[in-house]
Amino acid sequence: MGSFIDLSTLQTEGSNPRTTNIDRVSTVQLCHLINSEDATVPSVVSSHIPTIAAAIDALAPRVSQGGRVVYVGAGTSGR
Repeated sequence: MGSFIDLSTLQTEGSNPRTTNIDRVSTVQLCHLINSEDATVPSVVSSHIPTIAAAIDALAPRVSQGGRVVYVGAGTSGR
């Protein structure tokens, strides 16, 4: 059996307490909840810009030599 990495402790893998009832609200409320959560993204990304820039700087030479970047996402936890 392959190795298993426990991701359950990552913040991104936890339930979002602000959207626990998202399946029981009106469509308009659902849209407001999603929009409110999406609005938090810029400030979080902003605090990680140095790390993001370092990753880009590390990848750029590899890509310019024919390498590829594979970026994978799997939805939004807690929704």
